Amino acid sequence: MYNKTSATLMLQTIMVLMEKQNATDVTNFPGSYGEDIERCFDKYGCFSKAYPWTENRPDNYFPVPPEAMGVRYPTFSRRNRKIPVLLDADDEEKIQKANIDPRGPFYVISHGFIDGGHKKWIENMVNALLNLEGNDAATVFIVDWRGGAQPPYGQAVANIRLVGVMTAHLIHNIYEALGLSSLDNFHFIGHSLGAHLGGYCGHALQKKFNLKLGRITGLDPAAPYFTKTVTLVRLDRTDAKYVDVIHSNAIPLYFSGFGISEPIGHVDFYPNGGSTQPGCKAGSSQQLPNADMYKQLMRVSCNHERSYDYFTESIAPPCPFFAVQCESYDAFLAGNCTTCDHKHFCIPMGYHSYEFYNKLQMGGLVDSNSNVALYLMTGGTKPFCRVHYEVKVKVSNSTESHTHGPETGKLSITLLDRNNNKSDTKFLDDEQKYYKPGDIETRMVALKDTGHPPISVIVEWKYETNLFNPMTWRILKSPSIFIDYMKISSIEYNTDITVCPKMKKPVVANLPTIMKTKYCKFNK
Repeated sequence: MYNKTSATLMLQTIMVLMEKQNATDVTNFPGSYGEDIERCFDKYGCFSKAYPWTENRPDNYFPVPPEAMGVRYPTFSRRNRKIPVLLDADDEEKIQKANIDPRGPFYVISHGFIDGGHKKWIENMVNALLNLEGNDAATVFIVDWRGGAQPPYGQAVANIRLVGVMTAHLIHNIYEALGLSSLDNFHFIGHSLGAHLGGYCGHALQKKFNLKLGRITGLDPAAPYFTKTVTLVRLDRTDAKYVDVIHSNAIPLYFSGFGISEPIGHVDFYPNGGSTQPGCKAGSSQQLPNADMYKQLMRVSCNHERSYDYFTESIAPPCPFFAVQCESYDAFLAGNCTTCDHKHFCIPMGYHSYEFYNKLQMGGLVDSNSNVALYLMTGGTKPFCRVHYEVKVKVSNSTESHTHGPETGKLSITLLDRNNNKSDTKFLDDEQKYYKPGDIETRMVALKDTGHPPISVIVEWKYETNLFNPMTWRILKSPSIFIDYMKISSIEYNTDITVCPKMKKPVVANLPTIMKTKYCKFNK
């Protein structure tokens, strides 16, 4: 029977096979006698295989020559959405004839391992950026390095060092051709290995041309070969004036994760805890083993890829997409970080994060040399954006509640706004919970935005009898729970309401009960 261990072993095997393919120029012990530890590529400089490029890596490659990778830079604007202008890193004549609007902004997008610049997610991101209000002068450059993104993985890791420098040359040539005063208007967006490629590009711009990128966004930066390395080897916050990171698969590879977990930017977002994402779960383990392994791989891929889906949606989001600074995701779920203040910053995840971070920076509230880690919840399907509510439930301590006794079950809520629009329905807990009279429970819940703060709540009690748990047996009494009140506090709307059941009536299993603020006065 299939289990998580077999899927993990398969993932490890795939990674090992990637390392075994085309093992030319692999050096396990750089620096030994007679060994070539540096290779140069004309104007792009020399690349060493000595420390720190050996740190936490099972092998070490040189980049392949530029002509072997065939790197191209398809360039889009509102004038040419369908057919791009194809640029080369150092073809200054092409750059000058490309009719690039010097007003900007300028976006650079890079894919990762076993990917290419022709993929649908890149097209979606390009269109979202060009469609954004005020972006009529925007230009989007794609770093299409698919020829260097093929297995073995270690070779692709080496290749991004060279592609990063090549992209730095492209940006410098654009800067010169347009007569720009800085690179503040340049925003590099990279997924997986492409995120670290962005870091190399930013580093090369500083070292070779004394220029600094305005922003780099890392979309689930790759973990293998980059975890616990020095900052020179990976993306870090010195590579641009502002570096933000979305972690969506940040767990070790042996737990089926591909993304780095370390906070490496000025701002690091951890949606749903940053490791696995809703809607990416594998199917039942009762199917054929091979099919299950395929689903496990697809689940991992889904988690890793969800970062660029989040970012694309964040460009023109259907709701604020707020994330909250907190000590940990567990602390966030427990309701320990529910207000936006100087102790818990609230910053929207993705595209619009810099506007908020810049205000905090201008106010002296954040240090650009330190990190801000933020957490949020999303939905499992598009649109992913949700609004967050702290829900505090007080189980009644009344005589009726004590007479009825404790209950085991699940509570769900549906919010209604002033226009009677309903949110989706959400359980406060995934599993059944034991509630006893006098209990106060606090949970964070993420729901679809209705456009207005809630004014009332529909509450349902889901009750399931367990033959082996006497606490779930209800032979003479209806399965129900006596709720004194619910307090619903909105992070995004900065509002809170307290609602109560009508005339202190219990919430009976499978019978929706509406709770309103006006009912609370009758419960006193």
